[in-house]
Amino acid sequence: MKLEILVISLFALSILLAGCVSDVTPVDVEYDSNERDAILVTERQQIDDALVNGPVLLKIGAEWCPPCTQLDPVLDELARDYEGRATVMYIDSEISPGLAAQFKYYSIPDTTVIAGVEDGNSLFMRRDGVTDTSRNKARVIGYVDGYVLESILDYAIDYRANTSE
Repeated sequence: MKLEILVISLFALSILLAGCVSDVTPVDVEYDSNERDAILVTERQQIDDALVNGPVLLKIGAEWCPPCTQLDPVLDELARDYEGRATVMYIDSEISPGLAAQFKYYSIPDTTVIAGVEDGNSLFMRRDGVTDTSRNKARVIGYVDGYVLESILDYAIDYRANTSE
């Protein structure tokens, strides 16, 4: 009987702690999250305005989320590297929950690249370079290295260049 209780307790504990472990390294102490290159979005119109100039990399996250804050320096570096070719933006789901909900996120960080708009629908760039109106097929969940997002952004920039000819 005691063994059964111990086994059940250990099983329950492992389930409860399953989402609390992260392989994300701590944020660099030199990084100042108050001086961001990525743009905080609070209204949908900001995204629509940015799409006129090129693709938009959009992250949905929250300040209390460790993988989200770990991704912030990556996004800021991408914002600098892609300035003039793409816009890097983020939605804080605590500040703008209604806007974040429009993108039907279920886990954070949730990052996607909007390549453009066609017939009033957003075109999301998938990792394989194919556009899709389904954000579910194009989203990147969790922390990823910058090269993954660079690749998707490059596909989106190429897509925009080829469709504007």
